[in-house]
Amino acid sequence: MKNLSKNIEKTILAKAKEFGASLVGIARIDDLKVAPSYAAYDKRPFYEEYKGVEWREEHRSVLVWALSHPESDPVLDWWSLKVKGFTPGMGIMRTQSTNIRKWMEAELGIKGYSLPYQIEYGGAFLKDSAVLAGLGVIGKHNLLVTPEFGTRVRLRGIFMEAELEPSDPIDFDPCGDCDMPCLKVCPREAFRSGSYERDLCNEENDKIDAEAEMMDGSIMGVDETISVSKPCRICEFACPVGQGAAI
Repeated sequence: MKNLSKNIEKTILAKAKEFGASLVGIARIDDLKVAPSYAAYDKRPFYEEYKGVEWREEHRSVLVWALSHPESDPVLDWWSLKVKGFTPGMGIMRTQSTNIRKWMEAELGIKGYSLPYQIEYGGAFLKDSAVLAGLGVIGKHNLLVTPEFGTRVRLRGIFMEAELEPSDPIDFDPCGDCDMPCLKVCPREAFRSGSYERDLCNEENDKIDAEAEMMDGSIMGVDETISVSKPCRICEFACPVGQGAAI
């Protein structure tokens, strides 16, 4: 590894923003290992074949960043098998991930691993990573809330083979005095028990997938008619934090 300057963390964060990150921070892997989502997932995983997370010894830190996803640009997470990365937003963030990782290794000698979204395949819980890295906090609606963009962000991460100083978590309580409109607008009443119920949320998105639209793919960068699913974002849009924020 090349000699690292005392401001290496600031250098990495600044470069990630040059590559298009709207928000970015660093967390320690040791802190991420004890994040609450892992204990919850161990009790009730998505996939029956899940046998637990396998952490690689060489991964010491995680770089996590957010891409602003305003209501005015819904196409970013429209989903289609015909789209590279499945959504335009994923495609953008995959490119950002590749650029950041290659730059870190070439300029700083730090090797990185671009994270998939599934922890079964070497990924990480990015909302927990984002909280540890100071991007925001988890709201009562189970979404990451950032001061700048509210809930309207998409996340991506890189494991890094370097023990870096983590970003400071933020002192931020967006739900404390809020009347929680997000909990009232859910079409599946996924908060009826007083906390988030994943199965009910999944029911709505399964319905949306079953009703996928055939569309001109040019809006998503594809030169053919494609089947498109538009994930539910009703609770995101109801959150008053960061209303009107754009990239």
